[in-house]
Amino acid sequence: MAPYGAWRSPLSADAAARAGHRYSALAIQRDRAGAAVVWWAETRPAEGGRIAVVAVVDDGGAADVGPPSLRIRSRVSEYGGGAVWLGDGSLWAVDDRAQRVIEHPLVEGRPPAASAWSPRWATAEPPAPAAWRHAAGAVADGRGWWVVERERHVAHDGTPLDEPANELVVVDRGTGEATVMVGPGSPGGGDFAVAPTLSPDGSAMAWLRWDHPDMPWDAAELWVADIREGGPELPAPVVLVDARRIAGGTADVRAKGIGRPVSVCLPSWDGDGRLWWCDDATGWWHLVHAQEPGVPVEGSGDTAPRLVPTAREEVGEPRWVAGGSRYGFTDDGRVVYAAAADGRDSVWVLDRSTGERSRLPAPEFTHVERLVVDGTTVALVAGSVETPTSVWRVDLVAGEAVDLRDTRAPLDPEWISRPYPLTFPTGRVAAPDGDAEAHALVYPPASGDHVGPQGELPPLVIRIHGGPTASARAELSASVQFWTTRGFTVVDVNYRGSVGYGRTYRDLLRGTWGVADVEDCLAAARYLAEQGRVDGERCVIRGGSAGGFTALAALCFQAAWGYRDTLAAACSLYGVTDLAAMAADTHKFESRYLDSLVAPLPEGAEVYRARSPLHHAERIDRPVLLLQGTEDKVVPPSQAEVLVDALTRNGVPHAYVRFPGEGHGFHRAETVVAALHAELSFYGRVLGFDPHGIDAPIDLD
Repeated sequence: MAPYGAWRSPLSADAAARAGHRYSALAIQRDRAGAAVVWWAETRPAEGGRIAVVAVVDDGGAADVGPPSLRIRSRVSEYGGGAVWLGDGSLWAVDDRAQRVIEHPLVEGRPPAASAWSPRWATAEPPAPAAWRHAAGAVADGRGWWVVERERHVAHDGTPLDEPANELVVVDRGTGEATVMVGPGSPGGGDFAVAPTLSPDGSAMAWLRWDHPDMPWDAAELWVADIREGGPELPAPVVLVDARRIAGGTADVRAKGIGRPVSVCLPSWDGDGRLWWCDDATGWWHLVHAQEPGVPVEGSGDTAPRLVPTAREEVGEPRWVAGGSRYGFTDDGRVVYAAAADGRDSVWVLDRSTGERSRLPAPEFTHVERLVVDGTTVALVAGSVETPTSVWRVDLVAGEAVDLRDTRAPLDPEWISRPYPLTFPTGRVAAPDGDAEAHALVYPPASGDHVGPQGELPPLVIRIHGGPTASARAELSASVQFWTTRGFTVVDVNYRGSVGYGRTYRDLLRGTWGVADVEDCLAAARYLAEQGRVDGERCVIRGGSAGGFTALAALCFQAAWGYRDTLAAACSLYGVTDLAAMAADTHKFESRYLDSLVAPLPEGAEVYRARSPLHHAERIDRPVLLLQGTEDKVVPPSQAEVLVDALTRNGVPHAYVRFPGEGHGFHRAETVVAALHAELSFYGRVLGFDPHGIDAPIDLD
């Protein structure tokens, strides 16, 4: 028996940090003998956050591609993604430092030996270092060109642009010179043009576009055009002909007239040349397909068939990063896809000829980040509440699933906390005209050695996902188990506005960020305390980025909104403190995000001030921990520093820990370790227990 919070855990901060591998850019490539080669990109905290390229050939082990010095990462829209792709016998990747694309030929479809690694630059050198960024390329076999997203921060003469240009370009494979295919002022262009997707025969291209102030999950449009290539009369290797909108867009653009915008995401083509995508016209991001192969008719996607039209689930996802994939097609016409419902993912195989669907013959995944299909082979980045997220290959014929990373749980089963879903009533500040409810995943304490003292309830960590247009992940997370193995209950809140619950729920955050999310976190803590599941006097709240804003706002407004003394402290990781400053000093992708979440500026200036923790710092009377990377371009350090000054003036106990070289999100293992130690020490100080394994307790100013 030991006090909650002071339990000795087998999951050290170092082990939790090193368990934080993330996987992306998943692909399957057949080698010359027909064997399936699975490729992916892998973020490694233990190597300073380096993203490596990894491949597995048949049943061989996973092996790095290229030397340890290879560092890939796209910095398009700061969040990146889509840094690796395959096509026409080559591996293509975005160099982290230069942001140029490199190309390396494969050897009969297999990864090159490390000793033979000698890539070439596939894109021209920009006028200024790293000023032209790339992501999510697409390559047609046997052509002398390829296409890619490009984010251009300077003009061709090196002059800085007032705002980066997000465009689609065609690149000459011989010279590396690029020509704009879709950009501002061109058909299908706009503030953002992304996700170039080539038809199987290379005769057509689909893509997404949207304009400020919308975000892609608000009103993204699907466009498509025929490709014309060859001939000296053309200004580029290829040009687009007869570009047209197929689906999605603002309410005034949509032909169906449903009275609200529609968001399209994840365009793709099947083997027959039929265009597929996800849109939320029905209220859910359903999988949709064109009626016939080829380029669809203008606006025909507005009424196109849904794959499973009545399902209350979402295949689509918010486009924070480039290169997403949640579905694919077998060579016999089946569709394999991941769908989110009630806070968890599931994976299905649907026979289009019968309409019947069955579960993927694999472990029961509850979190899926990527899914691709080739022939009868499915590759997934997936995990469950009992197994860490890893890279899996599934053979649909044999019904066999293999963990290509052989990822082991960092804990024995008796130490693993398994979440249960929670739907709970929430406050009326954001919804004064009626009752509202929100959702969460609750992780109770779990230990193979300890129980809490008789008559004592566990403390609560309220965990807030970022975004805020995102959701809690139903996976075995070391960053959650770090707390539950020490005696905390963790509630991972899918507040109003979270994805996976349909468009109506997602839109509940429009105009109410800083209110609805804050209320839901406070209501979750109050509800669990009233149910006798946690100690209502020992609740702390933590979040990163947008979640950091919510955590600080909850501490500010708990008393004013009827939740006095619900929270004992807050931890903000690179969180927003001043909404107006964020709107004025963030990157292009999110520069108008707050128009919909809060209010347009300048007319909404008072709303921004009313919801910003910085301007209500006098209401903060409980301790605060601020963790911040010095190189953060999304939420700059100034956001934390102005609050630190206010807390100092008001005499509120606080600590501010800076991590040199870190950006938005902590990637280095040593940073994650230091941040976890600081946070655990902070909670020990605030909640009155001596945490185990902390060598240097944090000091509060």
